[in-house]
Amino acid sequence: MARAATSRTAEKLADQINEAKDPAKDLDAEIAALREDIAAITSTLGDIVKHRTNEAKSEARRIRQNVERHGEEAVETVQDSFEAAESELKAIIREKPISSVLVAAGIGYVISKIL
Repeated sequence: MARAATSRTAEKLADQINEAKDPAKDLDAEIAALREDIAAITSTLGDIVKHRTNEAKSEARRIRQNVERHGEEAVETVQDSFEAAESELKAIIREKPISSVLVAAGIGYVISKIL
């Protein structure tokens, strides 16, 4: 009976050694570890993409605000220039009304011949 118990213990020990050296189980463990690593990498990449997207949105907003501000300044400058030209033209018409009418008529005549 002692021999049977010893042989069973030897078989169990041999099974444990075979299980420890079983390449298929090692491969399964490595695949599981790789899956965890890939999940962690995917999560990190997702966080990076979100962060970069938020940075790009912020930069786009800043650029849009800057362009709007410069556009408004340009419009104001053009309006001021037209107002100054209009005031100057009105002053010239008041000073020399007959000459202004003749010049306007001449310009109108030339334009009508062109078109």
